[in-house]
Amino acid sequence: MQELFDKMKEYLNMDTEISFDEFDGYYKKVVAFLGDNWTSLNEDETMHMLFVLDNLKSNGEDRAKRKTKEAKKYAKMAQRSEIWANALINRLREAGLNDEEIGKRYEAIYEAV
Repeated sequence: MQELFDKMKEYLNMDTEISFDEFDGYYKKVVAFLGDNWTSLNEDETMHMLFVLDNLKSNGEDRAKRKTKEAKKYAKMAQRSEIWANALINRLREAGLNDEEIGKRYEAIYEAV
C-alpha cells in the first residue's frame, strides 16, 4: 500500500507526464492490490488509497478528453477508479466517519503531498 502511495506522490511531483503504458501498469497494480486487500485496510490506509484512486480518476478523465487512441481506455480506468473510491468511502462511513471527517482527512493528505 505504501509503495503505491509513494509512487503516486512521485507522479504528482513530476514535471512531465507519464506514458500510457506506465499509467496503465500503475492502475493495474492498484486494482490488483485492492482486489486482494481492500477489506483489510485500516482507516489511514483506506484514506491514502482513496487519495491514489482520486488522482487516478481525475488524471484518467483528463486524458480521456484528448483525441488519442487510448482515450476510451483512460475513460474506463477513470470509471473503475471511481467505483473503487466509492467503495472505500462507504467503508469509511461504515467505520463511523461522516463525509466532513473524510473530507478533512483527505485534505490533510493532499496538503502533505
